[in-house]
This record gives sequence, structure tokens and C-alpha cells, in this order.
Amino acid sequence: QLPNKQTMKASNRQRYIAAGGLALLVALAAVIGSVDGTTSFRVCFGILLFTICVVQLKVAADLYKHRNNLLLQLFQPGSLSLFVAAGAVASIASLLFAFSEYDATCALRQPIILTSITFMGNLLIGRAWRIGSIISSTATFASSSDEIDTLGMARLKVMNALSKLSQLGRYVRSCGREKFGTSNRGIRRAITFADSIFVVIVLLIPQFVLQIVNLSVPSVRMGSVQILEGEGHYTCESRAGPYVLIVGIVLAAIPFGISLLINIESEGIPDKFRELDDIVASMTSSFWVLLSTLPTVGMIGQTQPNARAYLMTASVLSFVLPLSYNIALTRLQNVTMSTGLARGNANSKQGSSIQRQTKRTSSSSSRDGKVKDDPQILQAAEETAIMGKMFDTMGSTSKAVAMNQDILTLFKVEGDDFSWETGFTLPEIHSLGPKSLEVVVKTLLGSSKLWRSFLYMNPDNEEAKRRFVKCCTDALDIFDKAPAKKQLSDRSVIFPAYSFMNNIAKMSAYVPPNNMSREALELPLSENFVKETHYQQYHQCRALALQADVMRRQGKYEDALSVIDEMKSIYNPHLHSRVLMKEYVTDHCVEIIAASTFWLHHFGRNDEALRLCDQVVDTMLPEIEAIDLVTKSTILTPICRTLAKQRQSGAAKKALELYRTHVSDPVTLAGGKAHPALGKRVPFLIILKCYSSGGEAYDDLSTDVAYMLNREDLPYPAHFETGALTRFDAAWSTICAEACLCLAKITGCNSQDESSDLIKEGLKCLEASAKTLKKEDGTIVNSIAHSYYSQILSELENLSAPV
Repeated sequence: QLPNKQTMKASNRQRYIAAGGLALLVALAAVIGSVDGTTSFRVCFGILLFTICVVQLKVAADLYKHRNNLLLQLFQPGSLSLFVAAGAVASIASLLFAFSEYDATCALRQPIILTSITFMGNLLIGRAWRIGSIISSTATFASSSDEIDTLGMARLKVMNALSKLSQLGRYVRSCGREKFGTSNRGIRRAITFADSIFVVIVLLIPQFVLQIVNLSVPSVRMGSVQILEGEGHYTCESRAGPYVLIVGIVLAAIPFGISLLINIESEGIPDKFRELDDIVASMTSSFWVLLSTLPTVGMIGQTQPNARAYLMTASVLSFVLPLSYNIALTRLQNVTMSTGLARGNANSKQGSSIQRQTKRTSSSSSRDGKVKDDPQILQAAEETAIMGKMFDTMGSTSKAVAMNQDILTLFKVEGDDFSWETGFTLPEIHSLGPKSLEVVVKTLLGSSKLWRSFLYMNPDNEEAKRRFVKCCTDALDIFDKAPAKKQLSDRSVIFPAYSFMNNIAKMSAYVPPNNMSREALELPLSENFVKETHYQQYHQCRALALQADVMRRQGKYEDALSVIDEMKSIYNPHLHSRVLMKEYVTDHCVEIIAASTFWLHHFGRNDEALRLCDQVVDTMLPEIEAIDLVTKSTILTPICRTLAKQRQSGAAKKALELYRTHVSDPVTLAGGKAHPALGKRVPFLIILKCYSSGGEAYDDLSTDVAYMLNREDLPYPAHFETGALTRFDAAWSTICAEACLCLAKITGCNSQDESSDLIKEGLKCLEASAKTLKKEDGTIVNSIAHSYYSQILSELENLSAPV
């Protein structure tokens, strides 16, 4: 990034101030060396240390002041502020070296300085662990690989240990409500400031305990001893010898060694967030200073107390000041200079400076007419994307959206900010180079998912409803119009956008752009997806699955089955399932194949349906990882429905066993960590229990009856209703109604009241189904789902009729 004139002036001004301050400190140090009297020395010495302490506290205050700066937050300004403040405490405590005639100063200087330095080292550990936890591709650091060397394995073990400490902290703070030692793999959760501070405090305990012992035990505590009677020369000594001091120094050094270890290069951690070089540079400068000060202290002995105090203080400062500068001050300067602090000021227009400093035309044309990318723009976009990903992982969705807006602004024309409403103009789209096109498409798709997260948090958020669809359609439209796509050797960058748009169509009552009908938008998209993926096999499988899914939603089941047959001739679950999961989050191919089993059963092709059920269970289901419970539920629900509809207890029992083994029992074990969508398993499980029991009472019948009669509203009920409709060809409310029907049939022999209540609850559920399955003009939304609804309604009405 090229700095502008204002930034360069600010940088030069800071250099002049720093140079002037350094000159004053050197002059003051020279004055200290020239004074003879102890009082004069202490005054000048105190002024020097007070000045250094004030400067450090000013840096700590600035870090705290700018803690809401969007980019600075990623360097954890709260921890950095504490880091510099601890250095300031160690600096001012060095003044105690000049007052060796007092027992109190002798006793306090070692605990204060060593505890402060240990705290600084622990903060380095806490920050490195937190940033590694946030960015790392594995949530528990428990993975192992033959490719990881000894040093890398040691780092993983240390990170694991720190994660265990953090879990202990969560357990303590929750008063035992949060289980200790459970794995968080696959569950996105924020690593908070409180988590890192808890780790820091726990690591401080050994040094803290040692220094408490040092202060409280008279035989260990440092005291003032007069060494030359009549001369007024004193020194600080302990009757226990230097052993406690040596142990304290070792305990202070260990955190810095650990921080070096966990800052080594590792996969997924950008260099700008690794502080290995900064720590090494600080320790190197400290080493050279200590190489001159400590031997000199030994040579002068106790005869020159002022010189000894000066050299001991220089030794402490040689360690504290480089760390404060390299770790904290440079972070503050770099971030505030690169953003101009525009993000945190009153205009609240985040990201403006980074945009202004890098923003130009994002690409240029070469002689052969091909559009070229601007490497500076791409570099700025890449760095900002890393920031956005970190904010998203930390759960700061609004900040992640702001970072994405910053990225998109980089590709606008000079002076314009990106607007979610207006997007890009046609000339701007034509100016995008191939790499720039990839960045814009990926950023818009990522933004669509972030806006969807807002919608999940608040289903009534109209802005999120509008923007999460528009971002995805904009990505598809830009890729379609951009000339630079012809320069791409791999067009798979746009494939996730097609897939996500299909998910939007399945889950949401969205409004297509430009007053288009949903049918007019979705069918061409599915056709374009198939066309784009023609030469890439697993993408081709996903495109055919999407095409079949669109046809299913339009009621063209026979056409969808033909497309699925074509897809099955290409699809190899052993080769394609895992890569589809990685690329598209879930294996949509096996999901649509599983869904087709119930279509076949519905259209009277029962033998085909049963053979396909066996094929999915035997060859496709084993490729799905055990932790992917949502995918397993989506696969097994239509298969178990098909088996249960055979009206044979053997088939129903097989369905129940499959669903319990792969979905219900693992979800129960996962507890609150299971995906909210898996809450729908209970009514469906009840249906399977009733069918497998052959209409007889079973063990936990009363519990299931109580559940259906006292159900609480589930999270995202609208998403459950439409999600079940588009995945299982059944409204969620109809499934609940069938659960009530099955229970009412069993309980009718023993309790007419319970049976009556269940029938009423079932009819109430079907009222919701009626609204879901018909549009305002009376058109049926899904013929299979409506047939299912009509069947359950008829049976409930017959059951409720007086005999």
C-alpha cells in the first residue's frame, strides 16, 4: 500500500518527536552520570524513570482509547494495553534499586519487577494462543500428522494445554453448568478476552506464590544490610542466598520461551499475527545490553551503590522497553497510520482510510486486450479478508460485514464507496481482472452468508432479508457479465454461489430481483450451473443435483428422477462425497438421491424405492462423517419414511434402528452443541417408534405423549416448516400431526382424554400445514406434501368422529 501525503507527514512528525524524546533521555542520562551526591542522583534517576513510565502509560492509554478501531481489535488492544502497563510498573519499580538502605524497598523490588515481567510473558502466550485458536483450521489443536515436525508437535501440545486451561475457566465461570473437557470440534465459538486473561492469570500463579513466600517468610525476604560502616553504603541481601531470585528469574523467562514456541510458523496463521520476529528482536537487543551491564555490576561490587542501581535498572529496561516498542507501539502506529483512525471517529465510516490509500482502478488492460489485476489492490483485499474471517470466527458478524464492504470498495472507481443496494456498475464489472473477479465473487458470496446469519438472529430483519439474496444474485450476475471470466482456467469460484442460491430458494420465501418470477430465475440458474460444470465431474454431480432439486420444487418429479439417473451414472460416493462436503458444506447428491426414494414410493414404484434405500444405506451413508449429523438426518429422514410406509414391523424396526444409531442418539450425546435444526428429530422419532411397535404401547410412550402435548416453540419455526417441505416433501407441521395421530391410535384404548387431546393437537398442526401448502391463489405448493397432509387430515377426522 502506498501512503498518501498526509500519512507520510504524520509518520515524519512521529519520527521527529521520537528522536527529540530520545535526545532528551540521553541528555538526562548524561546528567545522572555527572552528579556526585546521592540525593541528586536519586532525583535525576527518578525523573528519568518517571518519564519512561509516563510514556509507557501513554501508549497503554492510547491502545485502550482506540480499542474499538476495527483493525486494531484483531491485535487485542486490551491485552496490549495491559502488556505495556505491566512494563511501566516494572520500569518505575526499578527506582527501588536506588534505595537499598530500606528493608521495604529491598523486599518489594524483586516481587514487583519479576511478577510484572512474568505477567508480560504470560500476556504474549495468551494473545498468541487466542489468535491461533481463532484462525486455526482445527478447533482443539488435537490433530496429528506425520508431516508435523517435533517443534510443531510441541506447539500443538502447548496449545492443547492452554485450551484445557480455558475450558477450566469456562467451567468455573459457569459454576459447573458448562461441561469440562468436552470437544468443541466443528462448533464455532468465540475465544473471548476473558478466556485469554484466565489463562494468563493461571500461568502467573507459580511466580505469584513464590513472591508471596518471598515477602512473608523472614528468612527468605530481602533486607537492607550496611556494608561499609560510616560510609552509609547499603545492599539488599537474603539469608537464603540467591536461590529464590534465581527461581524467580527462571519462572519469568519460561513464558517468553513458550511464547516463542507458539509463535513459530504454522499453517493458517498469517505472518502479521505471529510475533516471533518481534520477540526475538527484543530479546536480542536485551542480550547485548545485559552482556555489558551484568559483568559491570559484578566488577564494581557493592562499593558504588548509585552505579549499581543505574546498571541494574538499565538491565530491567533493556528487557521491558524493546518488548513494549516492538510488540505494542509498532502495532498501534501501523494500524492507526494505515486506517487514519477513521473507523473509530464520529463519522463511523469504517474502513475509509485503507480504501483511500489503496483505491485505484482495480485493473488495467494489456496490449492483447486482456484485463490485468492491480497487485496492490489484491494484497489489500487479501489482508482485509483475513481480518473479516477472524471477526466472523469470533462471532463479530457486523464487523465481518464491514470488512467485506471495505474489500468491495477497493474495486470501485475513485471516490466511490461500495453500496449494498447499488452494487457495481457495468464499467466497473468490465474493469475487473480475473483475480479481482474471483475476489469480488467470493466476497459477495461470503457477505450473503453473513447477512443470512443476521436473519437467523432476527427473522424480522428486513434489511438482512433483502441483502442476503441480493449479494448472491449480484455475484452470479457479475460473473456472467465480466469479460475476465474468459481468462479463468478454473471457473469453480462461482459454483458455491449457484449452490447457495439453491439453498436460499429451498429455505426462504425470497423476492427475486427485477420483478422476475422464482421459476424464471431458478431454472436458468440450474441450467447455467450444469453448463459451467460440464468438464469437472464432482461439480457436474452437484449441478445435476441442483437441477433435480429445482425440478422437484416446480413439481416436475419425473423429470427430476431422470436427471438423478444421469447424475448416478457419474456420481461415485467413495470419490466424490468428501470433496463435495468440503466444497459445498454437504453432499447434496446423496441427499437428493435419498429424497427420491420417497418419490418412487409415492408414485407406486415401491420395489425401486426399497432397492435405492439399500444402496444409499450400504454405499453412500458410510461416506458421511459421524459428526455431520444434519447431513445424516437429511439423508435418513426420507429413507426411514419410505421404510416405515411399508407397514411391516421389520421394515419399520430397521428404520428406527437406522435413525437412532445415526441421528437421534448422537444428537442426544451432543446436547446443546447439536445444530438447532436437529430439534425436529423428536416427532419423527415418535412416528418411527409407533410404526415399529406395531400399534402397541412401548416403554416411553407416556414421555412422548407429554412431549407432543407440551411442545415448546422450536428455534426458527418458519425455517423448520419450509426446510422440511423442500427436503422431505412434507410440511414440518404435518409430521408433527402424524406423530399426534400415531400416539392417539395407541393411547385410545387406555385413555380417551389423552387420545382426544392428541387429536386436537394434530388438527391444530394441520391448520399450519394448510397455510404452508397452498398459496394465496389456492395453488398447491407441493403435490406430494399435500397428498401426505390430506391423508393425515382424513385419518385424524375419522378418529375424532363419534362412534
